[in-house]
Amino acid sequence: MKNEENSADGGVMYYGKIISIPGDEGFAFIGIQTVTDEDGGKPEDFPTKEDIFLHQDECASSLRVGMTVGFYVGEDRRRGEGYCRAFGAIELVTAELLPSNAPPVPGFYAMTRVEDNALVPLSPRSSYHLAAKEVPSETVEKVILNEPMPEIPRGCNDFSEDEKIRLLAEMLQLFFPAMAHFSADFDVLNMSSEELDQAVRDSEADLEALGMTQQIEEIRKEVERFKGMKNTLRLIFDDGLVRPDTIIPIKYLPDLFVAAPVWYFWLKPEKIGQTEEAWANEDPVPQEEIRYFCGLFPNRNWSDTYQMFNRRMRSLKMYSGDKVPPFVSRRLRKAVEAFDYVVIVTPYHQEAGKDWQDIKWLQLIDPYVLGFKKGIPYFFILARFSDSGTFPLYHEMVADTVEFLRANKAKLEGFNKVSAPFWFDGERQETTSLHSLGTTLMAHTDRLIEAFEQGDLFDWLRNGSDYKAK
Repeated sequence: MKNEENSADGGVMYYGKIISIPGDEGFAFIGIQTVTDEDGGKPEDFPTKEDIFLHQDECASSLRVGMTVGFYVGEDRRRGEGYCRAFGAIELVTAELLPSNAPPVPGFYAMTRVEDNALVPLSPRSSYHLAAKEVPSETVEKVILNEPMPEIPRGCNDFSEDEKIRLLAEMLQLFFPAMAHFSADFDVLNMSSEELDQAVRDSEADLEALGMTQQIEEIRKEVERFKGMKNTLRLIFDDGLVRPDTIIPIKYLPDLFVAAPVWYFWLKPEKIGQTEEAWANEDPVPQEEIRYFCGLFPNRNWSDTYQMFNRRMRSLKMYSGDKVPPFVSRRLRKAVEAFDYVVIVTPYHQEAGKDWQDIKWLQLIDPYVLGFKKGIPYFFILARFSDSGTFPLYHEMVADTVEFLRANKAKLEGFNKVSAPFWFDGERQETTSLHSLGTTLMAHTDRLIEAFEQGDLFDWLRNGSDYKAK
């Protein structure tokens, strides 16, 4: 049923109103009786007579009853034949008419259409994304079937200030429950540590008298970790980053990685030299940072995928791509003082590395900045270059990675140039040497794409198990 005339890649947009939002499951239905074509008339040969399914992932604005959206339409495989779902939905907001004697801003007509004598914006999700490349809509549909980050809300409902403070205090208590015994204040707005420091000194004196000096060192390390995490959460609070879609469980890192698999790390000066040496070396040993991220999910599905794109670590000095906005550079400077790892993660697949054979690929746009603290089961989205939130363009980015691997799988043979290169084995959690690595990675990529087609890609990366037969 899906064809060029009725799909996102065909460029035909329809318009309609949301008539229901069942429960709190993140989806809505566009009423079939409200659907019109671009001219405001009933579309001919519309592919369904039923209401159209719309998921929150496919609309940057929060879904609400009565909202008018422009959308593309495709087959709803879950509901079956005769049903449709909407893609690339944009909210239509009636704008004020331009004064008849005032010329529009240059290019304004290209970004609007006329509806009931009013100018209506056509911008999808964010104007930043207007220049993004086209990604096959069929692949984007399958991304949704893989259910990325299912517990992370798509509509970014903000918390009140009191709720943010309480949430961060609860996080600190969860991560450092023993600190309550030392009179620690978990309020991130109160950075004083006088009571905590005194309680620690008292405890150290008792332990010293008992000869338990090893416990003293462990307590000091835990207190330093607590203070460091409190500083980090204060930065998150001060920069307005306490939102449901910016503090994400580590278990969902593979979901974001597939969207932006080429990483650039902030490194201390002494590390930059090591990184440059790794790029000059035909067979470098995986650096500590690479081993750390491979080790987050102890299986080969994840570690092989991660290293395909990041065998050699990149420093921020090597970054070249979207211009870094001023707010991002400011936040980066503060973040490197608060996090153990700060990374710009990008969809720049053609930069995958010198181990591949020659790669040519039109890149997508809009990197993220992520922050990580060792031992903390969350990662933090510190910035997005478009400043448009976590999910706009996300599904296209995942789809682009899958299409990149389909098109360039054979170029992984470049990893065979070294007979037995160093590689981090995620299952055994050790650095090893692998023969015919390129051949192994080509077979690995076949399994990755098959897991994606089966709707199990992210579980496959997280858990290292085979995809489920459907």
